[in-house]
Amino acid sequence: MRSQADNYRAISWWLKWEDINWPDQDVADRILRRADAAADAGVNLAIIFGTHFRWDFLPLWSRLHELFAFTADALHQRRIKLFDHHSAVLTHRPRNPDDARRLDEHMRHHVLSYPSLEAAAEMCFEGQRLNDWRMIDIETGEPTYNERWCCEQFCMNNPDFRRAYQAYVRRLIDETGIDGLMSDDAIYNMRWLACGCRWCRDRFRRDYGHELPPTTDMGFWGNRDSEAFKDWIEMRFRSAADFLGCVREATTPDFPLSSCCSGSVSQKRIGTAMTAQEFIKSCNVIMLEMCWRVPEADGTWNRRVSQLGLHLSITRDAGAKCIGLGYGFFKDPAFFVWAVNKFLGSDCWFSTIKDHLGLPVSQQQELPDEPELIKEAYCWERDHASLFGGEPVANTAVFFSRSTRDFYGQASEKDYTDDYSITCHELIRGGIDFEVVTSMPEPGRRPLLVLSSVICLSEEERRRLDAFLEAGGIVIATGPVGLRDERARPSADPWLGGYDIDAAMAEPERAPGFPPFTQAEPAAPPNCTGRYRGQLVAGDEWVRVVTGKGVLLWSPGRVQTDAAALALPATVAECLPPEDVQIERRPDGWFLCRFRQGDRLLIHGIPGQVKPALHPTLKMQGSNVRVVERIDFDEPSPPELSLRLAADCASAVLHSPDLAAPRACTQYSDGALSVDLGGVRRYFVLELST
Repeated sequence: MRSQADNYRAISWWLKWEDINWPDQDVADRILRRADAAADAGVNLAIIFGTHFRWDFLPLWSRLHELFAFTADALHQRRIKLFDHHSAVLTHRPRNPDDARRLDEHMRHHVLSYPSLEAAAEMCFEGQRLNDWRMIDIETGEPTYNERWCCEQFCMNNPDFRRAYQAYVRRLIDETGIDGLMSDDAIYNMRWLACGCRWCRDRFRRDYGHELPPTTDMGFWGNRDSEAFKDWIEMRFRSAADFLGCVREATTPDFPLSSCCSGSVSQKRIGTAMTAQEFIKSCNVIMLEMCWRVPEADGTWNRRVSQLGLHLSITRDAGAKCIGLGYGFFKDPAFFVWAVNKFLGSDCWFSTIKDHLGLPVSQQQELPDEPELIKEAYCWERDHASLFGGEPVANTAVFFSRSTRDFYGQASEKDYTDDYSITCHELIRGGIDFEVVTSMPEPGRRPLLVLSSVICLSEEERRRLDAFLEAGGIVIATGPVGLRDERARPSADPWLGGYDIDAAMAEPERAPGFPPFTQAEPAAPPNCTGRYRGQLVAGDEWVRVVTGKGVLLWSPGRVQTDAAALALPATVAECLPPEDVQIERRPDGWFLCRFRQGDRLLIHGIPGQVKPALHPTLKMQGSNVRVVERIDFDEPSPPELSLRLAADCASAVLHSPDLAAPRACTQYSDGALSVDLGGVRRYFVLELST
């Protein structure tokens, strides 16, 4: 059960060039003032942002660590924890004046302290040259170079680098007193160009029995029928996970450890080998970086649900923490970042990122810092901690198939992940409480399971699905389900065939190539067709199969193209059993979710769409993305929540940061409860005690 008492209310602790002047007294005084502001704002965790490419600061490590130690002590005196946050593997190496200018424009928030190329060539740590650790471009044989970030990368499979980074982590913790570490970027940032170093080639040979072929070998590169290429995909994911395992060896077992993750859903993740499903093997804090705007320019935010829902599932199964990082520059979006996180059950990390606005430092200083922006939300959470505990209450599970994402199709979201994501978006908009799952649920855990275009199923997943149905579970499946095994090999005995359904996919041409999957994204997903007991099933038709004590509903339609016709939320609602607390009416456009804590049910509410006002001039640099300055919130319409309770309710209390005080709900009769939402605009929690 999640306990709000130790949930994180985090902000970024920005470092700037002037902080490198430590131990200057002005730096110390500024730290103390910032610590006071953070404490006053209800913050309980500060996460260092800046001096990010830590190996570039090798000559300054002692000074940095003294700065961190002073900061940690100041924060600890105010009951605030400090996490360090840096890139474990990246080093800025601009190769010309244009690179240097581009770095200053786009990466100033890292605090840029890169050496000259000549000095970098001589840099050593414990007798090892840093340049000997670099990733190698598979195509050219030269060190990889990320032109966007103007950086090179050290290879996670290089044993000398692993030992060196472990030594640094031990020193960092010993010298600073930090309370946690976010060790970033140990993935394949150059995607398929990495990595061709001797250590990656040796591992591929040792662990999988393959030689890494030249980039002209079309029987391997981008060939989804090549088992060797699938092994290469798997090895790269394992390499990222194993490196974090090495980091864990340098800490105590329960030391908070995390790594930056901007998402674990997209099929493009197979190029970078980024997924929280690997990070969780060593990390006990999983974060999601919610890039750009929360909410979107159109006022919606539900596309975050599929991403954060997956991370919440991963951490729930592992007993770990989940934290959502959102950016903003004004009070309304700061509050909304917090609200989205709390609604879904995640901890919150709010951050500005002023260097991304392209403003000179003098103008940046006129913008408020995190404590001022997030104070209302964090203080309200701190003062109402009992409202945020408990376990999510959801009778519906949505399955995320990593094997389908990793091994089927190309790097197109239309092959699978659009179906998964849109399923999540449709269900939350349709008023369906659900949780994401990464394994088939045990019978009795949840009554209903949704599978959307899960084309890959292992034998174990098939067995558990059959057991789920036999025991009385309801499976709602759409599109191509179970036509292939866990490595995307065509199944001689497709899973749906066991229920008299003959499904087929019209597979498109999938050309190999290097780099893999660089073809234009298809205009539409592959079409699925099917017959039930010999009869053709229309794309918007549902087949109902009673099996054991359970029911399978299947349609060949795909959620990403046929959502309206499939009416998935209504189909799910019709199949769900009655609940102890039935929501009979909610305000239009509001999303609700429930958490159970002992004898209390906590119903959280948030508007599904708001009215953001974009700043007239401020944009994220290098894009046309204008920042959200203000959010207009309408009062709920109708301004009430109607529930039907199967058991007597001892008390019902409405809490909201929009209300001056909690409001007792007294309109209760014969199991019917009416909750007055007048005055609520942004967020509420209804506390029911039985």
